[in-house]
Amino acid sequence: MVKEFFTIRIKMQEIERANTFNVHDYSTAKNVAEHLEKKYPGWLWAVHAQDGIVTVKSMMLSGNWGFVMHEDKIDNDYHSVVRAGGEILERYNQSRGKFKQDDYQELTMDRKGQLSGDRT
Repeated sequence: MVKEFFTIRIKMQEIERANTFNVHDYSTAKNVAEHLEKKYPGWLWAVHAQDGIVTVKSMMLSGNWGFVMHEDKIDNDYHSVVRAGGEILERYNQSRGKFKQDDYQELTMDRKGQLSGDRT
């Protein structure tokens, strides 16, 4: 009985922690996504910000690869974010700029079924 009580209490604490919402993290993710979409439209940028860490991926490039940046390293005009987003595109031999279906169709898949790109 005591063990069940502690298990339920721990699970409730985890749920309560998961329900917290940080407006600063939300606005950081929103701003990063907006700057990337403005510079590189159509690449479906997925941005997550939490506890000072910003993670960015392009869902058009399989969504498995992207970049991680400390929030305090992001400059006011988001040039560091835009530069990193462009580097991701170049690793997949895509031009920096708007999504182009013709260039995208030239990408090949590796043996794991993922888009081939430079992941180093």
